[in-house]
Amino acid sequence: MKRILCAACACLWGLQALAAPPSAKDPASDLFKERPEVSGEKITIDQAISIALKDSYQIIDAIKSMQIYEQQLKEANSYFYPTISIDGSYSRALKKGRMPIGETLMEIGQNNTFTASAGLNYVIWSGGQIRNNSKLAKVNAETGAYQVKHMQSLVTQQVVKFCYDIIYASALIRVQEEYLDIAKQHLAETQARYREGLSSNLDVLNQKVQVENIEPQVMQAKKNFELGNLYLRQILNRDPEDPIYLTWAKEDLRVPPTPPLEELYALAMQYRPELVLSKLAVDAAHYNIKIAKSGHMPVLALNADYSYNAYTENGFPRHYNQYYWASNAGVSLSIPLFEGFKINSQVTQRELAYEQAVAAYQNKLKNVRIQVKEAYLNLEEAKSRIEATRGVVQQARENLNAQMLRYRNGLSSRLELNDATANVNESDLQYVQAVYDAVIALSDLKFAVGAEVYLYEKKDN
Repeated sequence: MKRILCAACACLWGLQALAAPPSAKDPASDLFKERPEVSGEKITIDQAISIALKDSYQIIDAIKSMQIYEQQLKEANSYFYPTISIDGSYSRALKKGRMPIGETLMEIGQNNTFTASAGLNYVIWSGGQIRNNSKLAKVNAETGAYQVKHMQSLVTQQVVKFCYDIIYASALIRVQEEYLDIAKQHLAETQARYREGLSSNLDVLNQKVQVENIEPQVMQAKKNFELGNLYLRQILNRDPEDPIYLTWAKEDLRVPPTPPLEELYALAMQYRPELVLSKLAVDAAHYNIKIAKSGHMPVLALNADYSYNAYTENGFPRHYNQYYWASNAGVSLSIPLFEGFKINSQVTQRELAYEQAVAAYQNKLKNVRIQVKEAYLNLEEAKSRIEATRGVVQQARENLNAQMLRYRNGLSSRLELNDATANVNESDLQYVQAVYDAVIALSDLKFAVGAEVYLYEKKDN
């Protein structure tokens, strides 16, 4: 199934190279560069996912649960085979029993009693209980496997989000630092103009306030960058002080063409782990009904035993008259006649649970389709915003350069220059937000169709 899904996903998202990021000459392309001052062990997004899928506690816990289900399947299958047991015992009479004979109490029995036996018991028919218990255990084992897949999808989605949170925070640092740098340049120019008598003291004071208002935004962006790396270390099961940082390239910000919505629906219906888990819950409820109904059925079993018995006054038995062998074989039949309607109540409970499972599956089908469409719409909207804001970034900078030239020539006011600066900052923020929203929506869409982990595994291999 994994090969089929990987092939389908490759067809749907294989056109990724057509969606190129901004060119090097585009100012927007510089906003997502890495932080130059960061040092330590650097890992890519793919490496972060690989580490998380191996070391994350959630994955380890899900794998252990799957292994428990697998052992329960072996336990359920063991009832298809007969049970063979060997028993043995020895007893010493500390005080013998007595029997009245006439007016005298005579001791009876021997001091030493030895017994040993080999027994066999085999259930020939139990009304389908053993068979359905085995099928239920098999469904549970499949559930454990898909719970691992579901947890892998969740962990992958979390890692991807943390990684793009880091990239987003890094871009915000660059945007706010540029905003602060331009504001400081304007402050220096305003102070120079004040010394020349071309600007008032109020202009200088207002520009200082603007600089001071921007500085906290830079510090907040830097804090968010460090928090992003902290959360990444947490999900990777690393120490908070480990010098591990994320590294990325332009390719990590590529947004491919979106496949048709109907194809995404089809993928989700077939491969979304939660849907498979919900369907397995319906199967488990179905077998539980059969197991409950088997309580009305008789149980037919074959049994046999071969035993050794010995009695001695002293020591071990040595003579044939001190021991004997015995054997028995037979068939037992147990037919339930009346148990106070307990079985009927159990059957009714299981039937109601089955109806619940079916309703939950139908609801999950609807919710998955909603999640797919929601992620699809978010992705398309974010891609449109990327194209719309990318051009504004360039235009805002051109306008700022023109306003700076006019301001230096006395043709523009400080307020107009500040407005142009604020427009650059706003356009940068909108573009960065659009790119972040697009990559997050893309990750949500891959998760919604159950393809996030499979796409990663395909690329990793």
